[in-house]
Amino acid sequence: MRSPPPEVLATWPKPNYVDPVTRGPSLMIVELTLLPIAMTVVFLRLWVRISWLKKSWYDDYLMIVAMIFSIGTTVIVIMASQLYGWDRHAWDLTPHEMMVGRQASIAGQTLFVLASSTVKMSILVSYFRIAPEKSLFRKLVWATFALVFAAFVVFMVALWVQCIYWELRADHRDCIPEGPPLVVQSTLNVVTDFMIYALPVPTLFSLSLPWTQRVGLVVLFSVGGVIVVASSFRAYWVHYTLYETYDATWQGYQIWVWTAVETNVGVICGCIPALKPLLFPNRARQQGSRYGYGSQNSRRKEKVTPVLDQVELDTRKLTENDDSQLGTEIISVHHAPSERPMSGDTHKTDKSRYDIDIEQQKVYMY
Repeated sequence: MRSPPPEVLATWPKPNYVDPVTRGPSLMIVELTLLPIAMTVVFLRLWVRISWLKKSWYDDYLMIVAMIFSIGTTVIVIMASQLYGWDRHAWDLTPHEMMVGRQASIAGQTLFVLASSTVKMSILVSYFRIAPEKSLFRKLVWATFALVFAAFVVFMVALWVQCIYWELRADHRDCIPEGPPLVVQSTLNVVTDFMIYALPVPTLFSLSLPWTQRVGLVVLFSVGGVIVVASSFRAYWVHYTLYETYDATWQGYQIWVWTAVETNVGVICGCIPALKPLLFPNRARQQGSRYGYGSQNSRRKEKVTPVLDQVELDTRKLTENDDSQLGTEIISVHHAPSERPMSGDTHKTDKSRYDIDIEQQKVYMY
């Protein structure tokens, strides 16, 4: 928030501390609509992964952390809007409201960087479930993860070595300006959002899926596009508030509206693939039966609970028991019952199991 020069102050109207003009309840409506939806989706994700699948992974833990930071961001934004004048013109703020509002601003920015970064990391970690070893897709996921993490560290440092800008009389000669880091961060946010939601598109659409599942993919990535749009609007308003106006509280109101959309919709989109067993239980049973291995008892168990470890299996850590069972089935198809596999068939068996498991997780998650 820039301090207005005297010629700008001369154009401002007389302060109204009693009954100022406000933005209304739009920010409250957005926050209190999206946050409960995001919390519900995260709860359902954890219920599916922990209570149903009996197995969780790092992407689930990161999403929990992201939800905590998103709740913190919402609390700060609502408090600042209702108590510290974020919904008013700058000339209607008392000096105390201006100082406390700026302190709330840096707290909100910190929580937003934490929330948005952990959401991105969670989604990227979930991509490792469907990324084959040494594939270009996996390398791109690693590169994007490194970019998101590096940006997180850099912008957190830049945020906290700025000037103490809520002290209106502070000497700012030796401080980092507030504007450039925020503009770069918001712009890079748009780029990484687009990269994250574009990365799996070629892989997923290369699958032989029914048209209903293809429509589901289109809907999923259309919702993901909302995040890119929200981060784009947020980047625009960050630049406008910092460089085009001195009425930062009134114009900056839009920043927090789009912040709420970006963080909460990001959480929702990141959790939708994990809810597929809950949304389409019959399809999950069919897939569990189709990809079942081992004895008849294990197949029967998959029909009852189709989202067992088989579904969430890490394709890099196959057990010897799984390999031997698969080898038995493949041999029964390619060899007569009395024949034994050649020694050279072991590699083919492992590769087949690996490929089948990758395909299973792709179809199951999306």
